[in-house]
Amino acid sequence: MAHAALVSVLQLLDQTTHTDQFHSVSCVKQQVETLIEKFCFLQSFLEDDSPKSQYVKNTYLERRIREAAYKVQDIIEFNVLNQLCPERDGSPARSPPPPPPEASNSTRTVKKPSWRLLFTLQKFLSLQKQIKENVEHGANYVKELTENSADKIKKLNVVDEVCSIVEEVMKIKQSQNTEHIFQVTRNYSAEVNSPRKMTMVGFDEDLMEIKDQLCGDSSKLQIIPIVGMGGIGKTTLATNIFHDPLIEYHFHIRAWATISQRYNIREIIRSLLSSISTNTDKLSRETEDREMELAVCLYKSLKGRKFLIVLDDIWSTEAWDDIKMLFPDDRNGSRIVLTTRLVDVAVYANSFGPFHNIQFLNEDQSWNLLREKVFAEEICPPELEEIGKLIARNCRGLPLSIVVVAGILSRVNKTRYKWENIARDVSSAVTRVNGEHFSSNILSLSYDHLPHHLKACFLYLGNFPEDYEIPVFKLITLWVAEGFLKPIQSKSSEEVAEEYLKDLVKRSLVYVTRTRSNGGFRFCSIHDLLRDLCIRKARDENFFHFMNGIQFTVEDKRRLCFSKAFESYHFKNANTAIRSPLRSVFSCYYNERLTGFSLLRVLDVLEVVFESFPVELLQLFHLRYIAFSTGFIRHCTLPPSLPKLRNLQTLIVGSSVTFGITDPMVAACLPIWKMPQLRHLVFLNINLSPFPCETDEEFAFLQNLQTLSRVRNFRFTREAVEMIPNLKKLKLVYTGRSHVHMSVYELENLVHFQKLETLNLKFQTSTDWWRDPVPVRFGLPLNLKKFTLSGCGLSSEDLTVIGSLANLEVLKLLNVSVVGALWEVVEEEYSRLRFLMMEWLDIKNWLAESGCFPSLERLVIRHCSALENIPSGIGETPTLRVIEVDDSEMAADSAEEILEEQRDLGNDDLQVRFGH
Repeated sequence: MAHAALVSVLQLLDQTTHTDQFHSVSCVKQQVETLIEKFCFLQSFLEDDSPKSQYVKNTYLERRIREAAYKVQDIIEFNVLNQLCPERDGSPARSPPPPPPEASNSTRTVKKPSWRLLFTLQKFLSLQKQIKENVEHGANYVKELTENSADKIKKLNVVDEVCSIVEEVMKIKQSQNTEHIFQVTRNYSAEVNSPRKMTMVGFDEDLMEIKDQLCGDSSKLQIIPIVGMGGIGKTTLATNIFHDPLIEYHFHIRAWATISQRYNIREIIRSLLSSISTNTDKLSRETEDREMELAVCLYKSLKGRKFLIVLDDIWSTEAWDDIKMLFPDDRNGSRIVLTTRLVDVAVYANSFGPFHNIQFLNEDQSWNLLREKVFAEEICPPELEEIGKLIARNCRGLPLSIVVVAGILSRVNKTRYKWENIARDVSSAVTRVNGEHFSSNILSLSYDHLPHHLKACFLYLGNFPEDYEIPVFKLITLWVAEGFLKPIQSKSSEEVAEEYLKDLVKRSLVYVTRTRSNGGFRFCSIHDLLRDLCIRKARDENFFHFMNGIQFTVEDKRRLCFSKAFESYHFKNANTAIRSPLRSVFSCYYNERLTGFSLLRVLDVLEVVFESFPVELLQLFHLRYIAFSTGFIRHCTLPPSLPKLRNLQTLIVGSSVTFGITDPMVAACLPIWKMPQLRHLVFLNINLSPFPCETDEEFAFLQNLQTLSRVRNFRFTREAVEMIPNLKKLKLVYTGRSHVHMSVYELENLVHFQKLETLNLKFQTSTDWWRDPVPVRFGLPLNLKKFTLSGCGLSSEDLTVIGSLANLEVLKLLNVSVVGALWEVVEEEYSRLRFLMMEWLDIKNWLAESGCFPSLERLVIRHCSALENIPSGIGETPTLRVIEVDDSEMAADSAEEILEEQRDLGNDDLQVRFGH
C-alpha cells in the first residue's frame, strides 16, 4: 500500500503549489518541493518493473515508505483542521498570519483554505520541535515497522525519516551485487514430463470444443488461449487435452512447459526439449550457457513435424514475444495451447481468433467433483450427501476450492458431525491444508503480480459484502475520494479509475455481472475466495479492517467496515477518535461519535435511513464522500450550510421507498455554487438553488462537477451552464402544465455542454401526462453518446436532429408521442447508434432506407402496440445481434420474418427474443 499512500500525500502537497502565495513564501516552497521530489522518487522506484524494484516487495522498506507518507499526511491534515476548528482538541485558537494583500482580495471559497494549508506547512517544515510534539501526541496509532529499526526510527522526525528511506533506496539502486536477492524459489518447470492426467469434472464441453480446434482442417499454426482466474482449472483442462488419446494420435510431437511469472528462456527450452526426447540431456548440459544453440536445437526438432505445444501459466505479452519465435509454421496443422489469467495476453497471442474462457462449475458439477475426490470409486453414504452438496455449493464453483476441501474431508472421519463443522466455514477450511494456506498461496500469485498502482484498488473490493454486485459508478467514485489514483495528464480521475478496473477484469480478478447499453461496465463482483484474500491482505497491511462486533481499538486503523451484525461500538476514551487517523467508514449503523474522527474522508452509510440530514457531519472538514438514504425525501432537507464541507466530492442520497415525481414534497435547494470540489451529486429528486446571476458575491467555477442526477426543475441559464463546463452525465426531471411553462427552464442552452456524454430528460405534466405529452424545445450537445427521452412530444424535425448526432451510441425513447405517428430515417442518420429502445411509443409506420443504423447491435421494442412493422433493412445490418419484442404484436410478426430471412441467408448470429 506504499504506492497508494504516496499518491495520496503527493496530491495533498501538490495543492500548495497551485496557489499564488506558494512562490512568495520561500521556506515553504523549498521544503515542499524537497518533499515532493523525494516522494516522487520513491513512487518511481515502486513503479519500476526491473528486478531490483522487486526487492522492496514484502519487506520492511515498503512499510517504512507507507508509514512515512501516512505521517506526513496525518500531521498536515490534523494541523489544517486545528487551524479551522481549534476547539476540537481543546487547544487555544492558533490563527495564521494574515495573508498577503493579493490573497485577501481573492475569492474566499478557493483561496482561504489554501493559505491555511500553506501556513500549516510552514509550521510543519520549519519548527521541528513542534512537529515532534505533534507526532508524539498521535503516537498511539503509529506502529514502528520492524524491531531492528524501531529505535532508529523513533529518534528521527518525519522529514529525516523520508530522507533516510531515500538514501536506503539509492543504495539498492546503486548496488551491483544484489542478484542473489532476486532468485526465485519456484522451479522454472524443468520437469522431464508434462503433468499427469487429472480428474476433470464439468469441462466436457470445453474439452470437446478445444479438441475440435486442435484437430480442425486449418493447416496454419494456430494459437488457442485458455483464460480464467487462478484455481479455476485451466491447467487441469490443458493437461487432460494433452493426454487425450485422440490428441496423442493426431500430433507427431507433444511438448509442455510452464512459464510462470519469472520465466527463464533457457529453462523453458530445456523443458520442451525434455518433453520431445530423453536424449537431450547431454546436449542441454553441453550448451547450458549457450541459449541460442538450445533454441536452434528445439526449432530443428519441430521443423516439418505436426506438433502440439502447451505453454502453461503465461503472465505477460513479453513472455510470448520471447517464446513464439521458437516454433516454426510449416502449415501442417500444428497447434499451441497457452493458459493465462490475463485477457490481454490471450488477445495479444491470438489477435485473429477467439480465446477460451473457463467458467465456474455449477452446483451439480461442483458436487460431482467433490464426491469423486473424496470417495473415488466408493459410494457416498446417504447421510452425508445433503451436507456434502452444501459444502460443494459453498465453494462457489471454483475447482481449486473444491479440490482443497475434498482433501480435508478425505482425512477426517466421514461422519455428519465432522462434515457439518467443515461446512460452517468452508472459506476458512479451504486455506487450511497441513497448516499451510494452500489455496491462499495460489490465489495470492495474482495479487503479488499486480502493479503497485492496482493493489489498493483491488484490496478495496473486500469492503463490499460477500456475493455483492458492486455498482461500478460507486466503486470508481470511492477510489477517487480515497486518493488512490495517480493523476494522468489529459485524463480525469474517473477515466483513470475505469482503466484500472478494466485491467483488473482482464486479470481475471474481477468479473463483470451487468453491462450498460453501450457495453460499459455497470456492476462487477469478485469470487468469495478472492474477497477473503483481499480481507486478509488488507488486514496484514493495515489497509482496512472488517469489524464483526468484537471489541476493538481504532488507534492505528485507517479504514473500517462494519458487518450487518454489528450494532454498536465503543471507544476507550474521548481522545481516541480525535487523534485517530481513520479515513473511511463503511457501516449499516450510524452513531454520532463517528463525527469525532476528524480526518474522515469517506462515510458510506447508504443502508442507514435518515429523516433529516445529520448536521454534525458538517464538522468533518476533510470529508470527500458521503452516501446515506432517506425514507421520505420530502422530510429530509439538506442544510444551507452544507458548503462547510469544502472538500466534498461525492454526495449520494438514496431512498428506501418509491414515490412518484408528482407526490407533494419539499425538496432541498442545494447551494452547490460554493462547493468547488464537487464531482458527483446523485439524488432521487433534488432542487438546486438557482444560479444567482445578479449578486456581488463571488462564486467558484465547478470545474470538477461531472454528474448531476436527478435534478428537478432546474433553470439552465447561459451563466449556469458556464459555471459547470465539464459536466458529463446529466439526469433531469421537469414538471409543468404546458410547453410555455417548460420554456422558462431554457433547455435550449443544453447544447452548450461540450463535454456532456449522457443526458436523461424526463417530463411529467400531470397525473395522466402520458396521454397528452407536452412538446418541448431542448438543445442537444454535439458530443452526446447516450440520450434517454421520456414523456414529451417529438416532431419529425426533432428526430432528424437526434439522428444527426455523430457520436450517439445509445437512444432510449420512452413514453414519447411522435407527430403524425411516422418515423422516417434516412441513410446518413444514426451512423454510430449501437442500442435503440422504443417503449410506449405511438408510432404506426417506421420507415428506414437500406443501410440505416449501420452500427446497430441491439433493438428493443416494448409496448408499441400501434407499430405495424420493423424495417426489413435493419435485419441486413451486419452488427445486429439481438431483437427484443414485448407486447407489440405486429412488430413481433415483423421480427419473425426478419429472423427467417436472415436464417435463409446463413446468418445464425441474429437472435430474436419475445416477452411473455
